[in-house]
Amino acid sequence: MKKLFEKKSKIYQSIRDYFYKTGAIEVFTDILLDYPNLDSNIYPVELFVFNEKKERLRKFLHTSPEPKMKKVLSEIKSDIFQITKVFRNYEGSYKHKIEFTMLEWYRVGYNLQDLILDTQNIFIETAINLYKKPIIEYKGIKYNLTNWDCITVDEAFYRYTGIYPDNIENMNKFLKEKEPFFKETDDWEDLFFHIYAFYVEPYLGVEKPTFIYDYPPQLSAFAKIENGKGKRFEAYINGIELVNGYDELNDPTELGKRLLKDLEKKKNEGFNYPLDTEFIETVKNLPQSSGASLGVDRFIMVFLNLESVYL
Repeated sequence: MKKLFEKKSKIYQSIRDYFYKTGAIEVFTDILLDYPNLDSNIYPVELFVFNEKKERLRKFLHTSPEPKMKKVLSEIKSDIFQITKVFRNYEGSYKHKIEFTMLEWYRVGYNLQDLILDTQNIFIETAINLYKKPIIEYKGIKYNLTNWDCITVDEAFYRYTGIYPDNIENMNKFLKEKEPFFKETDDWEDLFFHIYAFYVEPYLGVEKPTFIYDYPPQLSAFAKIENGKGKRFEAYINGIELVNGYDELNDPTELGKRLLKDLEKKKNEGFNYPLDTEFIETVKNLPQSSGASLGVDRFIMVFLNLESVYL
């Protein structure tokens, strides 16, 4: 147990050292919020607290530090990072916890490709600090962290399913062939996530570390849209998503539309959440930047070749 904590501590130190060395400022933002994070398929932990007047106040534990960090970024316009606990409801598996640790960072003036290289460097330097070489072993496979595959979402879909995720009829047909009892649907998002979760994601990064990019606009949250694709990437090793990055949206009108759409979706599911209008206004002052989040518990699981994030 002592050796495990020593290695975990070394990983945290490696991450911090990398950001200090590259000129980023470590920031610290509140965990308890007046407004929930809004993002498709992510649900906040809600709770009630009492102020000094004994008034009952509705609060939310952040699902990521993104809104608060963007408020900081809009003011100081410098590279920033944070390692913090975050909370998400309806989670639970060997790679999911309701409470987990997240690294989030933003780079001013970076585009998505710059951020991908930045992410790769975090992996390389952490491995070198742990093992004196940029190689890790996970589930019996050795991964050279200087050698990554980089493919689009469309390419990944076609590589592992033989179809592209732009045709509802083909997606239904694929699932019907794979699952005889599957009931056809016109809900594109349900089809996408079903196929992605069971027939694409488990194979990403198995042979070598993989970046997947150019997401459908519907699944691009706070990313810019260019040429009909969300400027977003995810990083995988052995089917485990470790990093989610964006070329950050700085259009308050577009952001407002996306947040309202998610509010409506959640309302139809029985959740009535307030909207953080201050956050929407903040993004118009964001510098050109790209940002990413890294699941530290998963990162540790993979780098230390552990069975789950609970160790």
